[in-house]
Amino acid sequence: MALAVAMAMASTVPASRLARSVLPLLPPHYLSFRWLDNTARNAESAVAESQSVTVNVAHDLLRKGHRYLDVRTCDEFKAGHPPGALNIPYMFRTGAEMSKNPQFLDEVSAHFAKDDAFVVGCKSGRRSLMAVTDLQSAGFGRVANVAGGYSAWTEKGLPTSEQGHGEAP
Repeated sequence: MALAVAMAMASTVPASRLARSVLPLLPPHYLSFRWLDNTARNAESAVAESQSVTVNVAHDLLRKGHRYLDVRTCDEFKAGHPPGALNIPYMFRTGAEMSKNPQFLDEVSAHFAKDDAFVVGCKSGRRSLMAVTDLQSAGFGRVANVAGGYSAWTEKGLPTSEQGHGEAP
């Protein structure tokens, strides 16, 4: 019974609250770190999947009027991007590391309204998923992560452009 309740909660409770909410319900033999870690990972994965679309779906959405926000670095963007994409980096390279763009939400707000429909992509889908999470927390309700990012986009042979920079001023 406790396991069923815990598993049901894993699909609806954010991973950050999962451990606090589930632990009191579980018998001691379920309290191994491996089981808890896997449950948290599964919950995070379910959240990520609900915010993501495949590159084919993203391409269809663009043809239906959605916009593409590319959150890769300027150099990555200039090497190629989906046609018509707007580049607002979510992170900047600082030597060998990356640091979050402190103006990201302000820059996005200058180009998108809270009710605009757009997809967010990066190279592989990781940065864009973080960006989507931040955007949704800031009230952008119609945003979706492009699963697999630009790498998946090019693997599927979808249109690309090196024309124009599409960068936010």
